[in-house]
Amino acid sequence: MATNGNALLRISLIGTLLAAGGCGGGEAPDPTAWPSTAVPSPTPDQAREDFLQALQRTHRAAYRYTVRGDLPEGADVQATGAHDPAARLFEVKVTVNGTASPSATHRIVTGEHNYLRDLDDKLWVHLDLSRMSQDSLVYFDMSDPAGLARFSSSIGSVRRTGPNAYAGRFNPEKNHVKHFIPVGAPTIFTLGVLFADFTATTDRGWITSITVEVDPKGPPLHITTEFSGHGTKMQIKAPPKAQVREANISYYE
Repeated sequence: MATNGNALLRISLIGTLLAAGGCGGGEAPDPTAWPSTAVPSPTPDQAREDFLQALQRTHRAAYRYTVRGDLPEGADVQATGAHDPAARLFEVKVTVNGTASPSATHRIVTGEHNYLRDLDDKLWVHLDLSRMSQDSLVYFDMSDPAGLARFSSSIGSVRRTGPNAYAGRFNPEKNHVKHFIPVGAPTIFTLGVLFADFTATTDRGWITSITVEVDPKGPPLHITTEFSGHGTKMQIKAPPKAQVREANISYYE
């Protein structure tokens, strides 16, 4: 695999433009990303507080996850990943099918070292995140690799639908260029979608699944992220040095 700019950009920016009309009126809500304490309050405020706390707890712990769902124009996305924030480790494999240019990529991040490759390629491209601007299109944010914090900050209303089940609405455009749909494998940019629906499940205070429904001009898109192995140490290692090539120096300028 070449290590020039075009190849790296193709690996890093697996994006689909989702053009849609507004799904709700008025301005989107602007909730606090992470609540600091749980203050007893009537439902549905308590439901939202409990759900945000479960998101926060999951975000701060190690976990494994899978993603499956629809993308625009009949495409689909599947992913498997793992995150260990204490050890600063992350890994994800993302496959997008049904597009003019199907893709299958693999990312490993160990501390400040970001490795990318096509799944059918033995060579990896290495980027030193400590040398990169956070405004770079290929920068990777290890403080929120799966997008749980961005999802949390986008949430508006939440209601309980069962002892361990929730439903609500969120603003897909809350984070602008920092897209986060689906959680775990961000592949959709939204345009003009003020509100979208989600459902979620929990178990003993952990998030176990999040399903988002984005309603473009066409069939609704449903994408589910499932979480497991909460709090378990993840075995993620950097690729062998012989299989790693350095990215073009222009990415650090």
